[in-house]
Amino acid sequence: MKRILLVLLLFSVGLGYAQNYPKYTTKRVKDTVFKQPEKIAETKEIKKEPPADFMALFEKGRGFSNNNEPEEALKAFTEALAIAPPDWKYLVLHLRGLCYWKLKQYDDAIKDYTNALENTNFPHDNAKGVIHLSRGISYGSRGGEGDKERKCDDIKKARDYGALEGDKALDWDCN
Repeated sequence: MKRILLVLLLFSVGLGYAQNYPKYTTKRVKDTVFKQPEKIAETKEIKKEPPADFMALFEKGRGFSNNNEPEEALKAFTEALAIAPPDWKYLVLHLRGLCYWKLKQYDDAIKDYTNALENTNFPHDNAKGVIHLSRGISYGSRGGEGDKERKCDDIKKARDYGALEGDKALDWDCN
């Protein structure tokens, strides 16, 4: 019985020590877990929250859009765009373009997507790819002269930016 208790005691002490033992040891400074000075400076940028009146209009537009009321959503997004912070303009233009697309006003949708691509800042390439994808779908829906080529160009850019992967159903008629 004493032997069993001794073995259990040694085993439990060994487990406690093993969990606190450092996995890796190094004497090189650059291998420490502390951030490098240049990285700290980059992370200190604090983004301002958008104004409350903008967020109210934005959420109102999203609510109308989710309830399949594109006319009302269009009005709310147009008001929100007038007071939108620069970091949010691409998103408002994209959502307003989707409302135009739902209403089959493809020219206005394409204008909003083009405006977003040319005049706004994007947080990452995927967001830019989504705008290209939406504009490409609008070109495909409009079906005017030269729209097939424009659609194919935008679908290709959406794939390049990582917003579209997998099946090539959207670009089946592209070269």
